[in-house]
Amino acid sequence: MPTLHLILLIAAAIVILALAGYALHLTRQVKKMQAEQRAEEAEAELQLRKYQEGLVQDIRFIASSVVQEQCDITEGVLRIQYLLNGLDPAVWEMQELKTVRDHYEATRTMPILEAYKALTPKQQFAIDRERLRLEDQNKASVTREFRWLAAYSFPQVTLLQ
Repeated sequence: MPTLHLILLIAAAIVILALAGYALHLTRQVKKMQAEQRAEEAEAELQLRKYQEGLVQDIRFIASSVVQEQCDITEGVLRIQYLLNGLDPAVWEMQELKTVRDHYEATRTMPILEAYKALTPKQQFAIDRERLRLEDQNKASVTREFRWLAAYSFPQVTLLQ
């Protein structure tokens, strides 16, 4: 009987060592996967940060271009709305951009590109006249609001901090 006990003890030790080795192997795999996941998350965060920084630069560039009269107000407003929607939609709703929002609402349905080209010259003239009237009416307020926007720090966009 002592031989049987010894054999069973050796077999148990072999099984325990094999299980311990397998557990160590699995632990290393989990740690490796966790490290890869952290690296992927860090890369994704870096890419998101770059994307957000690019949006902020674009917003500031367009706002400055409108202020410096290098870009039409309507074009600037349409572009800013799109960019703010991608970065921080809450900024679009801020009181500081009220005239910009009003101008957007008044011009967002005006045809552009191919739709504009498809209009008769008389229709194009009427749309241009209305757009220019709105731009003249809103110029001072939109300029002031775009100056504010060009300096805004976007504190709710956490990856920019």
